Amino acid sequence: MKLSEVEPEKNVIELIVRVVSVAPPRMITTKYGKKTQLTEVLVADEPGSSAILSLWGFGEGTDLSAGKVIKIIDGWAKEWRGNVQLSLGRIGRYEELEDDGTVPTISQLGSAAVSTGPGE
Repeated sequence: MKLSEVEPEKNVIELIVRVVSVAPPRMITTKYGKKTQLTEVLVADEPGSSAILSLWGFGEGTDLSAGKVIKIIDGWAKEWRGNVQLSLGRIGRYEELEDDGTVPTISQLGSAAVSTGPGE
């Protein structure tokens, strides 16, 4: 599956992407009044095809940095402010993969992916 094939309100069975940037974690209060941490990670897999991966919970995403290649497994997609947003939901996870060159580098992904970074 590619990011361009991800549809809101659908499962994301398996998706391999490159981390473009990681926003600083921030504290938020959920609609249920619970405080938690949210880390937004900009990911891309092709030039012009990027999305935000929202990682919920304290310490989530601390092992991620720009340039890493990850596989999202059993994730979820939704629409937020007109854009597709990814999350891991209750059962999803991600794992870091060895960079074998199959996912374009950040420079190959182009400035379009960088300009739509987390928090923008």
